[in-house]
Amino acid sequence: MKYAELREKIQNSPKYEECRRIERASLINEGFPGTFNLSYSEIPWLNEYGRYIDFDHDYIFSAVQSCIRFNDFDFMQGDKAWKYLGVFEMADLDGIMTLSGKPNYQVHQKGKVKNLIAFLNDLGLDKNRVYITYCAGGNVQELTAGKYAFDFQIPEDKISKEAFLEVGVPEENLIADRSRDTFLALHVYDRASPWGYRNEINFNVGTKENPVFLDIATLEYGRWRPIFKDRDESKFDNTIGLIEPDCGFFINVFGLERLCMAANGLRKVRDVDYIKPFYDEMKRQNESEDVLAGESLRALHRIYSDIENYKCVPGRHQNKKINHLLSYVYISLTNNDLGELLKLHAEMQPWHDNLKNGIEPTLERIKAYRKSRK
Repeated sequence: MKYAELREKIQNSPKYEECRRIERASLINEGFPGTFNLSYSEIPWLNEYGRYIDFDHDYIFSAVQSCIRFNDFDFMQGDKAWKYLGVFEMADLDGIMTLSGKPNYQVHQKGKVKNLIAFLNDLGLDKNRVYITYCAGGNVQELTAGKYAFDFQIPEDKISKEAFLEVGVPEENLIADRSRDTFLALHVYDRASPWGYRNEINFNVGTKENPVFLDIATLEYGRWRPIFKDRDESKFDNTIGLIEPDCGFFINVFGLERLCMAANGLRKVRDVDYIKPFYDEMKRQNESEDVLAGESLRALHRIYSDIENYKCVPGRHQNKKINHLLSYVYISLTNNDLGELLKLHAEMQPWHDNLKNGIEPTLERIKAYRKSRK
């Protein structure tokens, strides 16, 4: 399946009746000060509610979101480079649901699990090769490795476990976990956030005897609202307890490039059809495939396309990260063919029109950086 087909397929998958299709957020937005857009729901929630908790009306939305996770660049030159990209897309399956009233957790979570496994089956991905992590429960201090010190017992996430068993995922494929990988304990910068459960959806791209897990999707749902000392929600260490709120959220999102990789049985994520020509051209130019330089250039192209399109201004910490990306390009891509790489990068993603307008700003920034290094 071509990436464009997969992207369209998930966009057109059945959504909740009240679901709104929204434009993706810029990589530079107020939800992630100091870095680039990391995930899915933050900026739409801020735009809709101005906060991450105490939802006062229902809001269900769908989008395909561009993301850059700067820490991922640490893996670009190691044995994990096969599954990491400098910029990638996340997409919901059936709509991100935030509800102002107390939800029926069992009905909604089981519905999302059912939809997820059905979608994977439709792509030809065998549920016997799907491995799921779920929260085994425990004390908050244990589950957060001491980051939160108050005493509160989190029950096992039986709803998710039962839901995956009901749709036929083998019990031996369900992995109990006692960490923040499956327990959402969040405080997003200076804003309070709902707490709850997370399931990481892994697909075995290896063999049963020698499994190789590729995380392709995430399910989350909220169960608690944090309580703060002196009602000061600006600092995470003011959290002193949890209560069950009268509202909730449910999230079901895929990493599209990794999903495409799994659906096509590809060896590495850079073999996805819209990315592979970029690296073929790089090898033609340089007789090598420098993943760190290539992914840095792809990320810079997306950043400067968004700066051009959304008229957003990177802050001091974002500029520091941009300089790191520029240094990786400066070291390895010293020829005069960067324009051809960026032109190809834009042509292979017709769903992102603004990449064309981002070519010249990206080249100008690289040129200025190189001049400053002389």
